[in-house]
Amino acid sequence: MYIENLKKLRQELGLSVAKLAEKLEMPNNTIAGYEYQKRTPSITLCVQLYTKLNVNLNWFISGEGEMFNHKVTDYEKTKADILQEVKTMLQNEGVIKQ
Repeated sequence: MYIENLKKLRQELGLSVAKLAEKLEMPNNTIAGYEYQKRTPSITLCVQLYTKLNVNLNWFISGEGEMFNHKVTDYEKTKADILQEVKTMLQNEGVIKQ
């Protein structure tokens, strides 16, 4: 499954093997080895896919779920923090129950 998914990922991003290797900070022949089934994916590959490209590793390994993880932006985190703070303040004032 990972072989097809690595190719799908590369095509989705519009990257050659060399460009994907560059983004993942890996040698070209390593990526080519994965795609031609000459290598088994390493932990290093999985870590690089996750950290560098935000790839959903469940999708990469099993094909289930979305290709990419939902990325929480600073705006979304700030919004969530503010909403939690307002909720706590309203609970403290007795406006809403806990």
